[in-house]
Amino acid sequence: MSTGEPFALDADEADAIAELFNIGMGEPAAALSSMLGEEVHLSIPSFAVSTHARISRDLAPGMVPPVCAVRGAFAGPFTGEALLIFPEQGTLALVGRLVPVDPEADGPGEMEQDALTEIGNIILNGCLASLSNLIGGEIAGTVPGYGSGDPEAVIGSAEDPVLFVRIDMALAAGDAQGHALFLLDIASLDAFREAIRRTMDNL
Repeated sequence: MSTGEPFALDADEADAIAELFNIGMGEPAAALSSMLGEEVHLSIPSFAVSTHARISRDLAPGMVPPVCAVRGAFAGPFTGEALLIFPEQGTLALVGRLVPVDPEADGPGEMEQDALTEIGNIILNGCLASLSNLIGGEIAGTVPGYGSGDPEAVIGSAEDPVLFVRIDMALAAGDAQGHALFLLDIASLDAFREAIRRTMDNL
């Protein structure tokens, strides 16, 4: 991130964010791998100060619409929302490890939507629970809900700045690739910084 950004984080904070989310995603990803019977690969967490509109535009080239998403809000020392998002065909491949999927289906039906919602709950709220333990303060997530459409319809088009943490996910077979996204309210940035500092001091 450029130091010219109005809400820029320094290099130590950047490293700490990556480390916290890397640790936070480890256990839920392992749980999902066990459930699916297949390894789930995670990228190194990346972050930027961005907007919903810009995030939608940046993700769109690699996310053939319609996309499927599980999203939920969270609150605690810092607030925001979390999303698990996959292209429609990737969604069918992913949930097909858990439930029978009609090969002729045009898109996820109710059973497939429920399966993706459960996967989203495992990944998103599992990561938030891990972060809660790491920072020593409760981060409470809402029950995630399912949505679909083009990336802008799913992620939003607001231009207000958010701190955007992105973790790419893929099944080992390569037929399901998506993203776990965490969008933190800029109003919570100072609290987030303080939580990071306390946590890294205690690790």
